[in-house]
Amino acid sequence: MPAPPSAIYATLSSPLPSKPYILSIKPLPTNPHLILRHPGPDLTLVDNQTLQPVERLTGGHQGNVTAIAVDQEAIWSSAKDGSIVRWDERGRRAGTVIRAAVRKPIPVTALTISERDHLVIAGTELVSSESHIMYWDNRNPSQTIYLHSSTHSDDITNLSILPPTSTFQSSASSSGNGPLPQRLLLSSSTDGLIALSDLKESDEDEAVICTENWNQSIADSNWYLHKGKMKFWARSDMDGIATWDLGLGGEAGDELELQNHIEYPSSSFKFKSFKPPKQGPTITQTAAEEMESKIQLKSDYLIDVIPSLGVGKNGGAITAVGTNEGDIILQHHSTSTDYSPSAYLLSGPSKSRGHKDVVRALYHDLSNEAIYTGSEDGVISGWNLNSLPDKLVVGDDEIDLSGDEIEDEDEDMDEESEIETESEESDRSDDSMGLDDEEEKGPRYGPIIGGGNNTDKGKDKRKEKRKGNRFGPY
Repeated sequence: MPAPPSAIYATLSSPLPSKPYILSIKPLPTNPHLILRHPGPDLTLVDNQTLQPVERLTGGHQGNVTAIAVDQEAIWSSAKDGSIVRWDERGRRAGTVIRAAVRKPIPVTALTISERDHLVIAGTELVSSESHIMYWDNRNPSQTIYLHSSTHSDDITNLSILPPTSTFQSSASSSGNGPLPQRLLLSSSTDGLIALSDLKESDEDEAVICTENWNQSIADSNWYLHKGKMKFWARSDMDGIATWDLGLGGEAGDELELQNHIEYPSSSFKFKSFKPPKQGPTITQTAAEEMESKIQLKSDYLIDVIPSLGVGKNGGAITAVGTNEGDIILQHHSTSTDYSPSAYLLSGPSKSRGHKDVVRALYHDLSNEAIYTGSEDGVISGWNLNSLPDKLVVGDDEIDLSGDEIEDEDEDMDEESEIETESEESDRSDDSMGLDDEEEKGPRYGPIIGGGNNTDKGKDKRKEKRKGNRFGPY
């Protein structure tokens, strides 16, 4: 049997001076700082060791910042006022400024970038019955290079660039259909649609490769890999989760599709009761603190999906749920229908440790085995996963029983997967949850870059299916 879930306290917690909500946490690409997003026009940089603010990025936006994208040495952010800014990290000021507008400024709600492809891609709110995916060349950003306005029919909530794969090319050559997209764009929206598009195709009808409608308003989405096969997850506004596999289908079996749709209702994450370990974390406590030890926790909301922490044998990624008192429970996919606790990140044992309010942001630093969290009371906390008394349960019997990584994992993936990755194309953006070579050895089935197969056949059928999906209810 797997070891019971263990618990830890935050290694360090720090309240920001003005105590603003912390809505997201991103790492800087070139130094040990974290970027914090708030419900305002400015960003905060904090040191990842002391958690103390070191700088504020101001003057780039007039509206609330909605998204942050980091790639190579570039830091970009978008805002409700329609501005997209590339920040000068050394000067701590706005460098390139792009204005998203179609006849008038449009609020930007999602952002991704590819410095290598010189692309800046933004998703917008629904304005005048249209929501747009807008593309700019960052070398000449005065106007869009193309615009996709019919992929989604409501506010766009996430954009992510998928990694390149050699499989696209080899499959296309063998089927005689010519080269296929090396890089795809994942997009999701409150219209319930999740879509994959060729990010270098200007014609929208030709760009959209496949779509699926979850019939629920999607708040966030992204991709991960399980045993070499690419999977996608989406989180609904009501804190449910859905997953899909990337595979081949169609009459000839050569069309890229989102398959094996699995839903996990909000009851898997919200309003669940948990009993943390009786002994609690291994830390000196006063008698009064021991009296106040938590006997039972009840989750109130879903914080995030965190595949980098681990993926179970059935393909479900670890998730984090939170309590209104600031406690965090990491959960693993235990069965085909449910999630079970993996570890407890507890507020305490003193008032200066952990959170005392709703946790809105979580970032897993895989290379340092650390978790950073931010809450509505303006507190950022750091958690050392190495301090867990027992290893993190990820829901994979082979791993959890033995306590060891699967040594022949690479061989297994080669045998089971049709997905191959070009070594020279291994650089990825933060939005794609990319890792460097050392980090790719990460925990359990942590993300390993891959892709899928596709052909150019069946475009007309895809267009018709997309229309049906897009206008379906949710």
